Amino acid sequence: MHVTQPAVSRLIRDLEETIGLSLFQRRGARLDPTPEASLLYREVERLYLGLDQIAQAAEDIRDHKNIVIRIGTVTSLVRPYLQRAIRDVIGDRRDVPLVIDVENSRHVWEMVENAQYDIGFVYRRQRMDDRARPLRQMTAVAAVPPGHPLAGRAVCTPDDLAGERLLIPGRNSPARLALDSALAQAAGAPASLMESSMLNCCHFAADGMGVAIVDEISIRAARANAGAALVAIPFRPEIGVGYYAIRPPGAHRIAILDAIVAHLEAQLNAPAQV
Repeated sequence: MHVTQPAVSRLIRDLEETIGLSLFQRRGARLDPTPEASLLYREVERLYLGLDQIAQAAEDIRDHKNIVIRIGTVTSLVRPYLQRAIRDVIGDRRDVPLVIDVENSRHVWEMVENAQYDIGFVYRRQRMDDRARPLRQMTAVAAVPPGHPLAGRAVCTPDDLAGERLLIPGRNSPARLALDSALAQAAGAPASLMESSMLNCCHFAADGMGVAIVDEISIRAARANAGAALVAIPFRPEIGVGYYAIRPPGAHRIAILDAIVAHLEAQLNAPAQV
């Protein structure tokens, strides 16, 4: 202990005076603990174990071990982008429980606002705030299989969609609101509409079910996941599509999530593989 014997004796006397208990019976040069000392020792030992548990809990929180991370995401970002990010960031760590919900953008926004998700990956909406980190900005394209009459066009306009089955995102999507406005100005109307997620629209378009108005990220995901053969044609007027990472109000930064977001952003902005 690097403390002299007289100093230890003085510390014992001071402790006994402070707590009002006799801790040792002195028999010559020997000290035997009293029953009260044994009881006090057990209580102190229990408290120290509790402090150790607190320290361990703090370490787990700092390293985010054994604490569930809840992620909400739109379909287009799950595979391959989020899947790769989680694989590369978390890897073989088995002390990081995850919950990954795939929902529409509005639902993810609401869940993040209520702190039900630690992070959400969503489409751009009209009003953004400082908690939203932009991951990728682009404009919508028309997606058709090779050989489709529109495949060779330099651009696709609402007039080109007359008589086509149109595959479009749901009514709550910001891109859908802008698309409806553009279609309202067209000379002719599409033959019919099919509403689904942008990724599903890509798969249906690859099967020849219609013309999808989607984004390049969804097309790349469809190609990576199912080898979908699609041609992307710029759509005019331009319709902005953006992906964002959002966090709950007042949320503390979590290193693992920061790494996942950075990895995801790098993938979304990497050159498309042909």
